[in-house]
Amino acid sequence: MNKKLLLIICMPLVVLFYTNCNESSPKSDPECTTLLCSASKYSLMVADLKGSNVNIVKTSSYQDMTHPRVSSDKNWLAYTTYNNKNSSGCASLDQGYLNTEIRAVKISGANDKRIIEPSPTDFNTNNYWIGATNEFTFLSGPVSSLKFYRATVDSNMDLALAPTQIAVIGTITVPMDPQANTTKIVFPGLYDPGGGFIKSIFMMNLSDSSNLVGLSVGRDHAGTPIICADADCLNIMENDPKISPDGTKVAFMRQAPSSGDNGFGWHIFVVPVASPQNEVDISYSHLGSDILKNDVLPEWIDNDTLIFSTIEIASASSIAKNVYTMKTDGTQRLKVSLPDGFRYADVYPFTDASGNQKMILSAEKIDATCF
Repeated sequence: MNKKLLLIICMPLVVLFYTNCNESSPKSDPECTTLLCSASKYSLMVADLKGSNVNIVKTSSYQDMTHPRVSSDKNWLAYTTYNNKNSSGCASLDQGYLNTEIRAVKISGANDKRIIEPSPTDFNTNNYWIGATNEFTFLSGPVSSLKFYRATVDSNMDLALAPTQIAVIGTITVPMDPQANTTKIVFPGLYDPGGGFIKSIFMMNLSDSSNLVGLSVGRDHAGTPIICADADCLNIMENDPKISPDGTKVAFMRQAPSSGDNGFGWHIFVVPVASPQNEVDISYSHLGSDILKNDVLPEWIDNDTLIFSTIEIASASSIAKNVYTMKTDGTQRLKVSLPDGFRYADVYPFTDASGNQKMILSAEKIDATCF
């Protein structure tokens, strides 16, 4: 274990006063309020892909940080952070995506800065770099009118151009979670074929939104399509689709209804782009129908290997979040050895400037609560 990290884990709980709307806000800011929070509750970390050589990039006493993605020049990571506080005083994912912002920080931990401004009524999240460029896609807008955008930044992570919208045809509602490579973009959304809403994973050309295709239909584990009576479609969710490096497959996570024989939590599916009818639930042989066990947030290490987070719920107060790798046929499922004392959420693999395989992690210190 990294000695610096060991010291952080083992030190007594430190409680600090902060005057914050944002961790980087000046203490004289009259809009900020005094918070009493535990130090370093949330972290962004860099580690080798096997879990060794862990280094902390950034910590926050009260702001959750998710969706960390490494820039094409390997010097920066962009991430989503939260501003709406819960009853404990922590601005976390459990408060939803309103009032989120997109920030960047150097992998060295220096120069933390805002890229996309927050708005109390809007999402600003799911940033994802487009290939080997200084552009990223993201999700933005009010819940009733979410849209995809692409933004261009300079080498200092300042916006070089105003973000531009990526069009989605009007018959698809509630688009979410965009991810693009240099030519394609995938996302989940709802459509109405007549008689009710169906959630699907869609793919289209990034340049002009043409060649839209559906890659999935929301189903329960028995393979039965799930039709939703309204556009909330609360009893089926398909999220976080990711295109494989060679563009032939898409991995995504699906949650079927949590009732009856077919109920289960989040599972990871892999669907061939050329034959969407051949999707495979690669989590089911490991998790079965236990709705308290979940595989979430897949990312591609290579064309045959995924890295992802797991969530295991023993009780409302005992939730474990770890990182695993697995082949796309569901074999070779291995837990990544990371320091104890944290819940690990988003994980993003990358190759650094020296050619070493690395990953960025967002982590929450267990039992480090705001008061």
